[in-house]
Amino acid sequence: MTPDACEMETLPDVGAAFRQLRKQAGKTQAQVAESVGMRQEALSRFESGRGNDFSLSKLLRLLQAVDARLDFKPTGPRRPTLKAVLEERLSNANTGPNAR
Repeated sequence: MTPDACEMETLPDVGAAFRQLRKQAGKTQAQVAESVGMRQEALSRFESGRGNDFSLSKLLRLLQAVDARLDFKPTGPRRPTLKAVLEERLSNANTGPNAR
């Protein structure tokens, strides 16, 4: 799985994808962390999904350090959750394409 082909829905997903980019760039955590002015331990927490206070500006600096970029793409229509389907069914409020 390449970082540009993975689905990133959570911060741990982003951290794992970044780890893959860093390794593809042939850089260690210490090298990347030093180049962006952060501690190696903070980068390790981010890559392992434990960095819950990670800012977008840090992420952009890290991506620049491994010569990568972040592209935003639409995910397409979301499927309804089970809760939403049950609520619709219970309220008899079918608003789908076959609604009467």
